[in-house]
Amino acid sequence: MEARFALPNLMLQALPVLEALVQQGFEAVFVGGCVRDTAMGLPIKDVDIATSARPEQVMSIFPRCIPTGLQHGTVTVLQHGGSYEVTTFRTESEYEKHRRPLQVEFIDRLDGDLLRRDLTINAMAMNAEGELYDPFRGLSDLKRKTVRCVGDADARFQEDALRMLRTIRFASQFEFTIAHSTWRALIKHRGLLRHIAMERVQAELDRMIGGAHPGRALQLLAACKLLKNTGTVLPAAEKLDQVQSTHYCDLNKLDEPETRYAALLITGGITLRDAEETLEALRLPARKMNAILSVLSVQSAMNQQNRNADLRHVWTSTVLQYGEEASRRWLTIIAWDNKHSLHHLCNLFDKWLAGMTAITLKQLKLNGKQLAEGLRMEPGAWTGQLLKRLLLEVALDKLPNEKDALLKQAQIWNIEDR
Repeated sequence: MEARFALPNLMLQALPVLEALVQQGFEAVFVGGCVRDTAMGLPIKDVDIATSARPEQVMSIFPRCIPTGLQHGTVTVLQHGGSYEVTTFRTESEYEKHRRPLQVEFIDRLDGDLLRRDLTINAMAMNAEGELYDPFRGLSDLKRKTVRCVGDADARFQEDALRMLRTIRFASQFEFTIAHSTWRALIKHRGLLRHIAMERVQAELDRMIGGAHPGRALQLLAACKLLKNTGTVLPAAEKLDQVQSTHYCDLNKLDEPETRYAALLITGGITLRDAEETLEALRLPARKMNAILSVLSVQSAMNQQNRNADLRHVWTSTVLQYGEEASRRWLTIIAWDNKHSLHHLCNLFDKWLAGMTAITLKQLKLNGKQLAEGLRMEPGAWTGQLLKRLLLEVALDKLPNEKDALLKQAQIWNIEDR
């Protein structure tokens, strides 16, 4: 053991699991992200345990277990209100389609288990006393702020091509540099990313965009052109690689991932169609994709405005069409991007938006039934059209949002339109 650390609370809570395995004569250690983050002095999110005990032996020791992934040696132990993944030491044989091992072999040695992991900073273990076991000098790489593959980088990326994206993610997350040998192997084998399911690519990209340093991740992705090597064509990838890195630097100042995605696509000059094709190819959840595309729709509407048009009318119509949430996200982006053509107007747009007393038909103080009764007409498609016209007048502050005033205006229009 090379160093000793104080165990954080989540590890202390998991100690009974570790100790029960050791008392039965098995080796058991903490592994993975909890060890790395503890060594870095960062808070940990979960706890993973590796052991020499076979899955059936783990289940015989603990009365409450879930056979999470027996084929890979993983059992989830339920203990004292917590759940802990306990995985048997294992080696992995030849990988299928550069992603999944064809065969998993359970072993008794911790070294062999750590050797199969992707990066040195993720290939450390820690015992119940907080003593670090670090056969691949992960702690040294942490101190040097370096991301490096365990052993042969060529072999690691050929085994599992997703590791290339993980390498980028960890380098950006911690603002580390990537070791030359690891970077060279990543460039050499980037074409293997086409074997990885887009859902997995999207999950890694999501964690990068939503992370603490999305700009760093995007700079690295652009430098290695990794996203151009996915199994599905991403229309936006080419243009995003050409975006000036200065646009990426401050992306972390935007809070929400959806806003960051939208900002990235807007600053990259990505068309609405290419954005939609890219997000669909990435298998983004529908709700998230629609939220991003709504912001781009606001951008498209405001970009296509006629110079002679009433700017307030264009903005108000756009807000009513695409909603307050998308409009506020777009405002956040143009306030953030001082090179945006409408940046100088963001305060004015914000003032107009804040002054809208109604943005949705539900907020209007007159409904379809009341409108039909007031005009003594049968309800129909005309009610919705007339309510939208009234809503626009209210949002433009040309009409008070009051039932009587709305109904009176509707009656005037009804007479005029005859």
